[in-house]
Amino acid sequence: MVSLRGRLFYVTMKLFFRGILPTGLSLKTYRKISNQPFFEPMPRGISRTIGSVAGVPGEWITPSNAAATGILLYLHGGGYVLKTPRVHRVLVGRLARAAGVTAFMPDYRLAPEHPFPAALDDAVAVYRELIRTRNPADIILTGDSGGGGLAAALLLKLRDSGDPLPAAACLISAMLDCTFVSAARADAQKRDPFLRLPDVAMMAKDYYGDHDPSDPLISPVFADFHGLPPLLVHASQDEILCPEAVRYAEYAKSAGVDVTLKIWEGMIHAFPLFAGFVPEGKTAITEIGAFFRQHLRGEVV
Repeated sequence: MVSLRGRLFYVTMKLFFRGILPTGLSLKTYRKISNQPFFEPMPRGISRTIGSVAGVPGEWITPSNAAATGILLYLHGGGYVLKTPRVHRVLVGRLARAAGVTAFMPDYRLAPEHPFPAALDDAVAVYRELIRTRNPADIILTGDSGGGGLAAALLLKLRDSGDPLPAAACLISAMLDCTFVSAARADAQKRDPFLRLPDVAMMAKDYYGDHDPSDPLISPVFADFHGLPPLLVHASQDEILCPEAVRYAEYAKSAGVDVTLKIWEGMIHAFPLFAGFVPEGKTAITEIGAFFRQHLRGEVV
């Protein structure tokens, strides 16, 4: 059953994004909106340091309970064209605390200034630098929305390049099909209180440019799934990206991958970002943390 706060949040987001926010906004406007100060502070006991890995700038986020070895590599969402560090660092801090590890959130290059494969190249470079001094079994991978799609593509790129894979990965409301075949259904578009397909498709097009959107490194739902690490896939029932999350999980399971799929009722796209307001967000973070603890080498305690 959806909590009262969850229902109120859902209705509020639908009112704003479907009833107040104009359609057809420019990327410049979306970037201005997404860069506004967020009113939820970093939770206590979590520190943040600006740094870089493999020349890619980013943030190290460390909870007080972080173990000496574990690393969470978090690829932020934003449809490959936006970044909202004020929002994402709070979620990353909560996830790192739930898993008992230190996190690094890279500021990978964004489209359209840097189209595919720039973001993927940055993610690969960061991961390879991390495993230069760390055991891959100590690394876990997460991403939401476009960052979730990027995380799924990173797994494919690493596997096909012969790199050792991380211990496990979690995809949150991931953008896994940039052809949007499933998302284009009228019923899906009508239900989603947050995402609008024309805007998401525009962002995706800025990312893949002249490349084929069905390329598995752009749309991982079309991949060969063999050999991937354990996966946890979260999506919201009403979001337009839910059908592709279900397809992704089904295809991966058919290929022998250890997959757990969780579909949340009455939530918006990437709702764990709003765990300070929605109890279900806190529950999701706890479940993701438990999943990572289960798969980290020696299990973080």
